[in-house]
Amino acid sequence: MKRLILIIYIIGFLSCDNFLIKEPLDQITNVTLTYTAEECKLYVNQYYTSFWGSPNSYIYHIDRGSDNLLSYNYNDNPDLIKDLRVVPATGEGWGTQEWGNIRSVNFLLNNYLKSQELEEAEKYIGEAHFFRAMFYFEQFLKKFGGAPWIETELTLDSEELYFPRLKRNELADKILADLDWAIEKIPSKNMQETGRVSKEVAMLYKARVALFEGTWEKYHARTAFAGEGNARMYIEEAAKMSLAVMNSGLFELDNVHQVDGYHALFNRWDYSDSKEVMLWKKFDRSQGYWHDDNRNPGRNGAGVGLTRSLVEAYLCIDTDGKARPIHLASGYKGDDNLLDVVANRDPRLSQTLFIPGRPRTIEGKDTTIIFTKPNINYSDTEKCSTGYELAKGADPDAEEQVTVTGSIKGSIIFRYAEALLIYAEARAELEQITQSDLDKTINKLRDRVNMPPLTIEVGYADPYGEFTAARGYEGIPVSNILQEIRRERRVELACEGYRHDDLKRWRAHHLWNYGKIQGAKTVQFKDLSWLVKYFDSYPIPLAISGGREKFFQNVAKWTPECTEGNNYWTDEEGYFAPYQRYIPDGHFQFDPDKSYLLPVPTEQLVLNPNLKQNPGWE
Repeated sequence: MKRLILIIYIIGFLSCDNFLIKEPLDQITNVTLTYTAEECKLYVNQYYTSFWGSPNSYIYHIDRGSDNLLSYNYNDNPDLIKDLRVVPATGEGWGTQEWGNIRSVNFLLNNYLKSQELEEAEKYIGEAHFFRAMFYFEQFLKKFGGAPWIETELTLDSEELYFPRLKRNELADKILADLDWAIEKIPSKNMQETGRVSKEVAMLYKARVALFEGTWEKYHARTAFAGEGNARMYIEEAAKMSLAVMNSGLFELDNVHQVDGYHALFNRWDYSDSKEVMLWKKFDRSQGYWHDDNRNPGRNGAGVGLTRSLVEAYLCIDTDGKARPIHLASGYKGDDNLLDVVANRDPRLSQTLFIPGRPRTIEGKDTTIIFTKPNINYSDTEKCSTGYELAKGADPDAEEQVTVTGSIKGSIIFRYAEALLIYAEARAELEQITQSDLDKTINKLRDRVNMPPLTIEVGYADPYGEFTAARGYEGIPVSNILQEIRRERRVELACEGYRHDDLKRWRAHHLWNYGKIQGAKTVQFKDLSWLVKYFDSYPIPLAISGGREKFFQNVAKWTPECTEGNNYWTDEEGYFAPYQRYIPDGHFQFDPDKSYLLPVPTEQLVLNPNLKQNPGWE
């Protein structure tokens, strides 16, 4: 009976309609394909739609459920709320679509040697190896910790159907080997076709995978999630690969010393001339290809909000010109209102967070709608959930907010800043970090926004650092310099989709469970006198205000009326608490004994008895 179930499943698997292109996945044969270079290129093209930044999701919302960004809906946090996630029967990341991607790539890798244009075709085969590595890393290593390694086309009689899962380090090694193949065969950026994965992108991705696995092995040692790999070896490889990208001489940071340059980096239609963006996704209305990523974020809160935790992570430029944590800086003005929050702070904060006066919508040269206060009184999907409204990736260009056709703002897939951050972190993890390393990595990022440089001595010890006992950390000790490099990573890459992975590889569940689920202080929106005073001397765009008197009438109150317990909730400390109704104690409940990995669906355990369930989900 079990064999019959398996056959039915595989038949469904081989004829699935989820594939982006059915040919050649289940119909093209060796007769119809000659594996010319052009055919290999067209075959690989289908995988480019797998990159993050799809037309159906906000790419700057991927951090939802981390300690960076909160959705209005507490159900968007299945791993952070007790018993919200259960073992699924099928799907949930381990199903036909995920394994279909692997099978699809394997078809090409198993047959391309028949090509009569092998030398020219191999660069596309390199891309195929890159995508197989990406599918295994994103879909299986990060989420499940291990999976069977399949590199042939499956049939109903394939013994691979009953393979056990590789150990996580074994799977990581297979992924890195695929990336080595890609690095060897794919052309460098200056020789590669526009819009395709380059050798340097493959190097950066290998650095990302190696750093993830190395730090996972290090910080999860002696736990149920420990691997058996050499953590130091992986971290050394991350340093090597990121340095290779840096030494290529092909990349540098954009918008250095430009006013609002960090914010502008994430709001371009075309990155063809960017020195920083290594790979991006282009959209074109004339081809019917656009996305919704800028529709709500440009006009309203889009159902999310930055956390108090993220906002407080940004350093303060103190009265002596040095950068310090807010708890140690005499120049910190507090968080009584949005203007105080960003005063004397790392400029990236006011370019990530909407503050009064920032353009929200620009319609030609005469009409500008400016941000005055967060939209906490809108419908759930349009409100700001925390009082700290996300500005990163919110393009004020009115054409980008068109209701009918949506946005053609380019989606960044890889950018050079990540290489700098990986190298700095890897060197610090290896206890080899030098001032020279900081100057060519962290301080390049800081210099872009005119932030004081980081020194190897740091100059302070943050009493409330993320990896201190004061924040509930009980893991492997983290050096002072490494804490600051991790802070820099959080700030530079905020809301770009890295934070979940970082917290998991650092075994940092305390940052979910110890800190409160909070946003801004609510009192500032009950008494708006500070805001009215600010705009009293602010050059208000008359084209949208209907005159100063009407403008001030709108600034001084919520429209429609915003009420406590209806549009927002306040905790006992006076901060926005978007999940107050559901989590009264104000803390997430990440279970460190099971939630670091997803459960394998029960159907898969029946189909393949050699699969084992992940810890805590048995």
